[in-house]
Amino acid sequence: MDIREDMELTLAVDRLAFGGKGVARVEGLVVFVDGGLPGATVKARVTRMKKGFAEAVVLETLVPSPQAATPECPHFGVCGGCAWQDLHYEAQLFWKREQVVETLARLGGLADVAVAQTVASPRVYAYRNKMEFAFAGRLHLGLHERHRPGRVLDIGECRLMDAWAGEVLGFVRDTCAQTGLAAYDTRTGKGVWRHLVLRHSEDTGGRLVHCITGPARGAGDAAHALGEAILARFPEVTGFVHSVRRAPTAVALGERQVMALGQDHLEERFGTARLSVSADAFAQTNTQAAALLYGVAAKAAGSDPVGAAVDLYCGCGGIALSLAPQFETVYGFEADKRAVADAARSAELSGVGNAVFKAVDAAMGLEELSGIAPAVAVLDPPRNGVAPEMIAALLSAAPRKVVYVSCNPATLARDLKALGELYVVTQVTPVDLFPHTAHIEAVAELVLR
Repeated sequence: MDIREDMELTLAVDRLAFGGKGVARVEGLVVFVDGGLPGATVKARVTRMKKGFAEAVVLETLVPSPQAATPECPHFGVCGGCAWQDLHYEAQLFWKREQVVETLARLGGLADVAVAQTVASPRVYAYRNKMEFAFAGRLHLGLHERHRPGRVLDIGECRLMDAWAGEVLGFVRDTCAQTGLAAYDTRTGKGVWRHLVLRHSEDTGGRLVHCITGPARGAGDAAHALGEAILARFPEVTGFVHSVRRAPTAVALGERQVMALGQDHLEERFGTARLSVSADAFAQTNTQAAALLYGVAAKAAGSDPVGAAVDLYCGCGGIALSLAPQFETVYGFEADKRAVADAARSAELSGVGNAVFKAVDAAMGLEELSGIAPAVAVLDPPRNGVAPEMIAALLSAAPRKVVYVSCNPATLARDLKALGELYVVTQVTPVDLFPHTAHIEAVAELVLR
């Protein structure tokens, strides 16, 4: 069969690939099917032809998957925030583990590594403590569309976060539209509104609204007025922060905080650690599942009452503070000075006196500990994984154990392969922090050969 773009095919989907798309085959050609669930037969349109595979999108489900579920969100299918609300949660856990197993074997040569069953999230809806929404045009505010990621969908609610988020979202959309100011355009550098970030604390009930604008004239006054309007309309919101971002990359991260009304941070508890979380801080977005993740990492790290542990890429200190009771000293290294300030405050909130946090590149921080051989090193890097110099520094320090917390199985497999020069991977445990999405967290335990 001569398969071409825009051709319609009847496909039997047999599994899910890493990234969340279904996998089907036509005369030996692999077809990745957006919206295809395992066990379903679908009519799909080919959207792209590549060497060795094709991509397609479901037009109609002819035979439903036995793993299918009914989505709860009215925006599902159009909104890009979720991809798997139509898949039973037990099946989501199964396929996430399968994808970790396959990725470790294919990219890391680790076919024999023990991979535990995926640790389930205690909640599958309303589990997020933080949501990032984008502005566009004059004036949309919501999440990017699933099949047209360049467009922003005005959503009335998001089932991943509590109902208050939808109420604030609608109010901000209307209020910003009334200003007559357009959203920031990354192509021209003009416009005002960029992102709205909503956070809440399960521990204290605090709620923080963070508005990120471009540097345009009038942005400060408009944001200040917005903040006052939000606090007046929603007395349960405990703080409003306005930040500016000049860089054109569409990331919901402020470069400079301009002002704050009320509290400029939240306090949250993740297991035994109580964290101070500022507007731009990195903290795990699923509070209850993060506590389980930290527990898995702490168990993998073990204990050494006279030894040191080092938390590389420590963020605002969650993992380091979880390890503190098990070691004489815990060191946390993080390049972001704002995150280190949060970590120091978090140590005080948690009553931890044996944690030392430094604003330094992780590899440089590890090299500075040359006189202290850490018993355990914990890595929790961003999605692109660990830089080669970090791998080299780790192999040079040679702690007895390494615990690698990953949000990307592909870079985890790559880095575990590099660390295989000195370490054996004893177990990998997937932890689901993001139900209804294809994102996978995993904790790998390595011991020195």
